[in-house]
Amino acid sequence: MALTKRIVLGLGGLLAVLALAVFAWVSWPISVDRSAPDPALTYLNGKDETDVELREAYFEREGAALHYIEGGEGETVVFLHGFPSFWFSLLRQVDDFKGDYRVVAVDGLGAGQSDAPGDVESYKLEAMAAHLEALIDHLGAEKVHLVGHDWGSAFAIGFAQRNPDRVLSVTGLSAPPMNASLHALEQDESARATASYVERFKSANPALLVALSTDETIYNGAYRPLVDAEKLTQEEGALFSQGTSDPKRTNAHINWYRANAPHPDEITEGDFWPSRNALVSMPALYIWGEDDQIFNQSAIDRLIELSDDPTLLMFPDVGHWPHVRMAPEVNLAIREHIARASEASAAQEAR
Repeated sequence: MALTKRIVLGLGGLLAVLALAVFAWVSWPISVDRSAPDPALTYLNGKDETDVELREAYFEREGAALHYIEGGEGETVVFLHGFPSFWFSLLRQVDDFKGDYRVVAVDGLGAGQSDAPGDVESYKLEAMAAHLEALIDHLGAEKVHLVGHDWGSAFAIGFAQRNPDRVLSVTGLSAPPMNASLHALEQDESARATASYVERFKSANPALLVALSTDETIYNGAYRPLVDAEKLTQEEGALFSQGTSDPKRTNAHINWYRANAPHPDEITEGDFWPSRNALVSMPALYIWGEDDQIFNQSAIDRLIELSDDPTLLMFPDVGHWPHVRMAPEVNLAIREHIARASEASAAQEAR
């Protein structure tokens, strides 16, 4: 009996120490070694055959810093990634456009090498829009072209709705803005079914993400199929694996959902950022893969209603990553879209 008691007490003490260690790990702030070069940037610069070198920098606002890469000259094109990823998810576009434009690819708050505040409020779209606008000011750009994928698409289109005076054109890949997606959740049961994963995401925590081997799930779900299809090289796949493997960063990135995606039964008017009927007044290009599992026709229909000058490009037999699987075609479409928007803006200013 005494031996059993000692064993139970010993196991209890061990579990208590383990619980304290997990708590300390989860509570410890996420840090970034800003002196260490971004390995994805090093890779992209190393494979380049042009004389356009990309640089990395940090821009701090109200105690939180965004990591971004930039290079090239001309009109500024800002690239915004989705979840679960970082700036490198738009590498085919950055690499293609940097010879003709000034490209800027941003690590969203909580992702990549940007800061990851512990408070959910920092990830509100309104707060992140103010941060992005301050970065655009810092870059000395009056107006920019925005290109976003997934959450980056929702953010880019919403930013364009909120700040039409700062955006020459917007391209959204594989996701609508918040006011269109919430409209679909209100009107369409199939949209609710498609978005059911969001509530599971919101309930995650770092320890659970480790226990579920979420880093492997992310790689096997998002990036391994692109490597297997030879749309990404093995080295590029390894960089994606490295860039999305930190469970604490993944949990911080999920704050985009926690801060902005209400339960379908709890949608309020204030959730329709920037507002329920906010318009996309500049030329807009919306790109989807027809096999995208998060595609919802109601959201797309609403987005077209809200757009003054929309172009919709759909790729058959393509899923959530058209800008990787169909990179040449997507890049050409974006180039033509940007050129048309720039010409229209110049003609308007000349009047």
